[in-house]
Amino acid sequence: MQIILQKNVTHLGMVGDVVGVKPGFFRNFLRPRKLALLADPGSVRQIEHQKKIIEAKKAKQKEEALTIKQKIEAHVVRLEHATGGGEKLFGSITAQEIAGSLKGAGFEVDRKLVKLDAPIKTIGEHQVEVKLHPEVTALVKIEVVKK
Repeated sequence: MQIILQKNVTHLGMVGDVVGVKPGFFRNFLRPRKLALLADPGSVRQIEHQKKIIEAKKAKQKEEALTIKQKIEAHVVRLEHATGGGEKLFGSITAQEIAGSLKGAGFEVDRKLVKLDAPIKTIGEHQVEVKLHPEVTALVKIEVVKK
């Protein structure tokens, strides 16, 4: 029996895959959980059409992420912090603060997308990765200066 998977099923396939299964497995497990539908010519065409639409959306999002990457990498984030004796900061600079300063500069970036190994605790220039898309990562220059 040929079916189309509507969700990822372990050891069976990914969304949109057409796979063969036994009728009892489909009737008793897959269909009640809305994991698959019967593969008739109409539903196969519909799934193929949806895949094309999704791929087009993904390509458009990737292009947008690449243009944002160019703009972000050209921008330098300047943060002023109070310092103790020398080059150490009172406190530290976190991903939330970096995301807030990027938002202030006009870039909508979630703090969870800022990849910061450890909080920044010294004065100077630092580079931080910002994940804009699953395939696009931008390097942002952070310039930390004394207040």
